[in-house]
Amino acid sequence: MDCQNMKPIVEVEPLKFEKWRDILANSRKVTEEAYGAIESQVLYNQIHELFNEHYQLGRVVEIHEVFGGYTNRSFGVILEKDGLRTDYFVRKYKAEATDTDVLMEHGLIQHALKKGFSEAAGIYPAQDGRTFIRLNEIKSGKTVSRIFTVYRYLLGQDKYTWIENKSTPQEYVNLGALLARFHAATHTFEPQGDQRKTEPKVKVLIPDFVRIFNERAAAPLETQFHASFKEILPSILTYMDRYKITPDEYDDLLELPVHGDYHAGNVKFDGENTVGLFDFDWSKVDARIFDICLGVVYCCGSWDLETDGFLRLDDCKNFLAGYAQGLKNTDLAALTAAEKKVFVRMLAGAHFYLIFWLTELWYYLDPDNINNYEAISYLTHFLRGLNWITENAPALEELVKD
Repeated sequence: MDCQNMKPIVEVEPLKFEKWRDILANSRKVTEEAYGAIESQVLYNQIHELFNEHYQLGRVVEIHEVFGGYTNRSFGVILEKDGLRTDYFVRKYKAEATDTDVLMEHGLIQHALKKGFSEAAGIYPAQDGRTFIRLNEIKSGKTVSRIFTVYRYLLGQDKYTWIENKSTPQEYVNLGALLARFHAATHTFEPQGDQRKTEPKVKVLIPDFVRIFNERAAAPLETQFHASFKEILPSILTYMDRYKITPDEYDDLLELPVHGDYHAGNVKFDGENTVGLFDFDWSKVDARIFDICLGVVYCCGSWDLETDGFLRLDDCKNFLAGYAQGLKNTDLAALTAAEKKVFVRMLAGAHFYLIFWLTELWYYLDPDNINNYEAISYLTHFLRGLNWITENAPALEELVKD
């Protein structure tokens, strides 16, 4: 072979390889720091534009991001006007949020406040009267608009998250009562005009999960989460068949505005008392028992290693007792026989709904940025919850009887 005009391919010297790795590591660090700084400046500019051009509430003094959510971004903003400083809460909605979704949410909040549900944060209208403003930004080379809303800043303490959820017995009673008061204040709400949610009701959505889950499992993805989802999907589908709710049973369920994301991380506390409720962007008109069951799963589900996915029965009992107490002196009826009949099956339905949310968020909307280990831990948590419900169905039936 005449190699004079060829480039030799040889092994890189170990020391040179180490140097290159070090250079790349430093470059990645610099890139991440630069991106973080640029992203922070974009948010700074957007919030200043929001208040300077669309509100007359004062001058922006401080901006602080509030962490905890997966889909929206939230900020505590301090404004100064006439020498006085006031706190405001600003939400930057997920890119997929529609005008009709947000109009529905805002109409529901305003209705709740009018009916005396003071735990909700009021909305500050912009100068033109709108309850939200769209601001443009550039993503993937395209100009897109994002929805921003300014809320009253809720006082109280953020004591929990949807995972760090071990509350006291009295707090569980209060959490149940708060959900009941919300339902009682909003059950007469009827969406008007463009106020509508794009997500179907659970009587349509849950039965459709069989198709949705199978389609997602068939996607040509190679993430660890995708492999885990395909592996446990047969178990999920078996549970879906076991815990079916018939169309006639769905038709017998009471429908009213549901919170749709009710957990202790979306509640403000003063001591053991609940003093604030927020994150209504999942709200829609749907089956009341679904909202209750989703609240039970969120608030009473264990994340401890040895009991991961289990529902703490005493906490469930206190939550349901609190719900019953919260309905006293209201015009909203207690749980009906039809709701009690499907209670255990709807607890399973809440798990199916959370698996739907997980697969929607973690590898369908943003598959490149998935944290596989975190997503898999959530998936196995929900599967363990379904296992536990199956083993403890009689105890759960007893809970809801009273």
